[in-house]
Amino acid sequence: MSPRGSFEPKEFAVITNMSMIKLLLESSRREIVFRYLVAREMTVKQLADAMNKTPGNILHHVNKLKKAGIIRQVRTKETPTGIVERYYRATAKDFRLGISEVLKPAGEPTRVEQDRAKAAILGLSTVGVSASEEDAEAARELLEKIYAIEDEVSSIVDKRENIAFQRLPPSTRTDVTQAITRFLLSKNGRYRELVQKWNDFMSTHLNGGQKR
Repeated sequence: MSPRGSFEPKEFAVITNMSMIKLLLESSRREIVFRYLVAREMTVKQLADAMNKTPGNILHHVNKLKKAGIIRQVRTKETPTGIVERYYRATAKDFRLGISEVLKPAGEPTRVEQDRAKAAILGLSTVGVSASEEDAEAARELLEKIYAIEDEVSSIVDKRENIAFQRLPPSTRTDVTQAITRFLLSKNGRYRELVQKWNDFMSTHLNGGQKR
């Protein structure tokens, strides 16, 4: 049996590897890491109960996360019935998906931003946005460019070498980043132009294409 408290995760880690970023974009794995294992050690059974999923499903995700080095087994405990429980913990208390560090040259959208934009456009149909295939494709490309600028600007604040900023609580870091990002974006003429085009698209296609 491994002793409790033998592993101390890092304060934070920045993930720039695209395969690891994509791994964490999956909703169950994202929840396992960011909701649970950054805060405490848990077994597969505990995670399954908390997430209302089967242990087999959770074990599948845990194995992928462990193989990627995002989580690790920190101890084991033998139950009175002889079952060995394995406890897992995230390797850091906070993770940043370093999307800005893998941006393409000249501010072109990354694959992550492309996937985000595609998912957003598909999801708009659920809230009354109806557009032709051609218009939806144009809107997707527009949204990719908006995401690329937002990620690039937010990276100006969230620097690994800014130790004082990194020591802030995660929620405070988020608030500070958003406040500065909003200000910088308001001064970005290209961003304002793209947002205006996006607003025009929404006004045209929301609720069956009726102008508002």
